[in-house]
Amino acid sequence: QQSMPNFMLELAKQQNVTLGDDIVQNAVYSFIGVQGRYLKKDVVTGRFKLDATYAKQLTVNQSSQLLRLAELGYYHDQVSKFSNMSTGYNAMGCMGHAFMSKLKQELNDFRGQVAQLQDMVKQHRIDQLADYSDSDLNWLHQQRQHGRLTLIKLLTWYARPLQRMQWLTKISNACQWRKGGELASIIYGFLNNGNPIVDQLAHDLLSACCVPLVHMISKWMLEGGIEDNNGEFFVESLTEVGADRLWHDKFRLRYTMIPKFISLELADKILKTGKSINFLREICKIDEAVKGRKELKHIINNHVSHIFAFVPDTSWHAAIETCYAQTSKHVLDIMVGPHKLLVHLQAMRRYLLLGQGDFVTIFIENIKDELVKLGTDIYSHELSAMLDAALRGTNAQYDDPEIINHLDVVVKTPYPGDCGWDVISLQYTVRGPLATMLEPAMPTYKTLFKPLWRMKHMEFVLSTKIWKEQMGNAKALHALRKEIGVATYRLNLFTSEIMHFVHQMQYYVHFEVIECNWVELQKRMQEATALDDILDAHSQFLHAISIGCFVKESTNKENHLEVVYDTIISLVNIQSQFYEACFAELNARKAYSKTILDSERSGRFGVTTVQKMERDQELKIFEQKIVTFCRALEDTSTTYGKAVGGFLLALNSSTDPNLQLFGIRLDFNEYYKKRDINLSKPLTFEHMRMSSV
Repeated sequence: QQSMPNFMLELAKQQNVTLGDDIVQNAVYSFIGVQGRYLKKDVVTGRFKLDATYAKQLTVNQSSQLLRLAELGYYHDQVSKFSNMSTGYNAMGCMGHAFMSKLKQELNDFRGQVAQLQDMVKQHRIDQLADYSDSDLNWLHQQRQHGRLTLIKLLTWYARPLQRMQWLTKISNACQWRKGGELASIIYGFLNNGNPIVDQLAHDLLSACCVPLVHMISKWMLEGGIEDNNGEFFVESLTEVGADRLWHDKFRLRYTMIPKFISLELADKILKTGKSINFLREICKIDEAVKGRKELKHIINNHVSHIFAFVPDTSWHAAIETCYAQTSKHVLDIMVGPHKLLVHLQAMRRYLLLGQGDFVTIFIENIKDELVKLGTDIYSHELSAMLDAALRGTNAQYDDPEIINHLDVVVKTPYPGDCGWDVISLQYTVRGPLATMLEPAMPTYKTLFKPLWRMKHMEFVLSTKIWKEQMGNAKALHALRKEIGVATYRLNLFTSEIMHFVHQMQYYVHFEVIECNWVELQKRMQEATALDDILDAHSQFLHAISIGCFVKESTNKENHLEVVYDTIISLVNIQSQFYEACFAELNARKAYSKTILDSERSGRFGVTTVQKMERDQELKIFEQKIVTFCRALEDTSTTYGKAVGGFLLALNSSTDPNLQLFGIRLDFNEYYKKRDINLSKPLTFEHMRMSSV
């Protein structure tokens, strides 16, 4: 006889086993964000919490273990949210899509691991049913109980996936609404944090994210094209800029899109390489591929992880340097060779900066009649013939005819009261690729031509009008030496003072500023390996000349110089009036003497009382004019002295040793220092010579 089986006890055992399996099943479901009987999602936070209805069936340990395991599901949901474009929390652009694709790959790998756990749970249930159906296999059932999946085992398993999901969530959260280089820079910041697992994770994410960036760099450097519909490449093309500004303004860097692992120097080389290709293709009409293009493209596109290497000595960086060097040398050879860039720079220095002395002298001599006319009475076609005559009559005739054809004389729109000196200027016209390169520098040349032409104007006035007039009239007015001796002495002294100043100014600007900087420019042009090296050196050359010519300075040196020049022009008028009065007096004396001689021949012997009184009155008027002239000369000299004193004070207060030495040369005998108390007082913080001289 066999006893009746205890069905209730067996049913209770099965219920206990089923309860344990359900708890494990709920935990596995929570890993991928699926709610179950015991775990529900909070509507606000998105985290899992225990269901109030079924939580009473769980022990305290089971409840706490379930909540700990459910944390993995929360981070899974967060990563899933960041990888889904429809949520609006994702990164943007092609690089953002690559980042989301990598997140989805990570989620798929994680879900594959969860699927293995689900298979274990499912297999355990199948085995349980088989064991209960055959009571003779009770020993096998006990052995399988040791291999069942429990909450403790899940807690042991979930530690590493939890850490990975937590870091994926942290990285994804930092990358919200980011794109391009900004996105790559954020991921790059998670590299080398001390945890090898996190470091490898960030490395994998950054490698996937940089694939579109590397392709954009390859397209730009090898073909000169930009495929950037989302504005994430750190090189941008300005569509509103024309081809004439291609080299300087058409392309530029987006500094916010430059990743941290790409230095500004490397980004600049990448920019210049693609810019050079576009310049050759669109301006020079040369469509030649970079040497070894296929090999370079293969290296650039297939070594993505090299782009964010901490030491830029990888094959990827070597390919970038090779591409940059080849393209830069090609552009440099074309501009220096067929287009004669260096020859044109030298021509602009000789003509626009008035370095060709014989040409400038002959040209001014040819147009001297036009220079004194009103600006409205001057025509450029007449000046062109005079320019050609000056070119043929000087050493400029031996220059390359192509260079000469670029030089022209222009007449600017005159303002009321402008004369020829104010509206006539030289112009150097550049065309084709030269215009693209040098067009931004041409306004600077026009600005520099004005003070240099102004100095030539002052030299011409001093030499051909003031000094020449003084020397020519000295002998003619010898009869009036008693009356005008003091006035002419002061006039000659003041003229010598002004001539010393103007000559020193010309020497300083032409030799110490222009010539010395030109020698430095030639040295840098010979050492140049890229076209931008020449253009940068040329820009620094113009900047140094602008400082030396006191153009657009924050100090008042230019204002003081303008007062000095105005003083010279006013001296011309004062001197003309003075000599006009002198010759009028001389002619009056000659006429008076002739009247006396004529009266003697006629037998009247002398002049009448009225004639004598008229002559005495004229003499008094002349003496009064001499006094007035001396006062006007003294006022002009005072104005000039104040302007020179202010100019010297500005020079001595400068931080540039060359300007300080120039000030010492202008006042070599301390003439102005003795007259101006500001120059003789001890230097304070207000006027400190911060110099190493």
